[in-house]
Amino acid sequence: MTEPQPAARKVSNWEVAAFAAPAAPLLALSLPVIIFLPPYFASHLGVPLWAVTAIFLGARLFDILIDPGLGGMQDRTDSSFGRRRLWLALGCPPLMLFMWVVFLGLPPGVNVWVAGLAVFAMYLAYAAMMVAHLGWAGELIPTYHGRTHVLGAVQTASMVGQALMLVIAGIVVQAGGGDDGAAVHAMGWTLIFLLPITTIMAVTLVRETPHPPQPHLGFADTIKTLVENKMCRRVLLPDLFLGMAQGVSGGLFLWYFQFVLGFERESQTLLAIYFLAGLAGVPIWWIAARKLGKDRALQAAMLYTAVTTSLLLIVPAGQFAIAAPFMIAAGLAQGGGVLLTRTLMADVVDEDELATGARRSALFRPVDDDLQARHRGRPDHVHHPRLRRL
Repeated sequence: MTEPQPAARKVSNWEVAAFAAPAAPLLALSLPVIIFLPPYFASHLGVPLWAVTAIFLGARLFDILIDPGLGGMQDRTDSSFGRRRLWLALGCPPLMLFMWVVFLGLPPGVNVWVAGLAVFAMYLAYAAMMVAHLGWAGELIPTYHGRTHVLGAVQTASMVGQALMLVIAGIVVQAGGGDDGAAVHAMGWTLIFLLPITTIMAVTLVRETPHPPQPHLGFADTIKTLVENKMCRRVLLPDLFLGMAQGVSGGLFLWYFQFVLGFERESQTLLAIYFLAGLAGVPIWWIAARKLGKDRALQAAMLYTAVTTSLLLIVPAGQFAIAAPFMIAAGLAQGGGVLLTRTLMADVVDEDELATGARRSALFRPVDDDLQARHRGRPDHVHHPRLRRL
């Protein structure tokens, strides 16, 4: 028989802000990993291009494979400190250590295997913290619009962190006269400084609603659970395409704007404009989700992204005054797809709980042996009827 769900509590905006704070360094880490670290490994550390590709592509695939296992472990964790808070706190020191190694500690001429091991270790610590944070995000205000509110704050914090990375890189390269290697070092120190501060804010200022440990799932059953959940598949598909698009465009951005359009010194400024516009666009998509529903808002965000990104192909070379408004228009969609797929995935957790009686928020982060137990009644945080249309 399913244990009763804990009553929802009032969560202040200050708690939401403190909870969202770790997203600034955590999600900002994805920006240098996609854009700055691969060329840094090739040009400054002397890692062969084939090895750079293998390391960073392999690390991303490794992240996808370990996320469900980490999610299952965290869902089963039983701690008086809180299962999400515990994993968030435990993941912070090793992630700081491996960020220092990857961004600052590897010497020129480093062995390929050492470089690869450092990146994979960083991804493992990063995944542990991200799964815990996003799993907790779906539980902090467990209502249809409450999750949008929390994840909107998370997306805002992440874009603040990403914009900060670009501002720092621009200052180092354009104002300070440094090279891309100096920019990578500056970004590394900034992330190492921000991560413990924001993590302490979240784990000390935000209370975690206790949930009983969830039943254990083996790896095969975990994959089966994800594959058989129809709504999960329909949310993960656009999330997959969105991730592929961001990965490809992120990897090509500096090359395209520097060598095709001739913005050798202004490319990082244009990238900063893009992410600042994305920060400004988060409230737009949050309001759209409340007015139209998350599914229709996601459709609109995807269509808007496709159109505005396509328009970047007609930006004239060397015309910064023309390129900047194009970047603003394209950047407004930056936060929409990520925000809405995450909030929809949090709603999918409700559907899974209704079917199984288990609250497995971390398992269903975008990207039990006793599955016969069925929930007898609806959870207190009833999911919105628009979810049924998925």
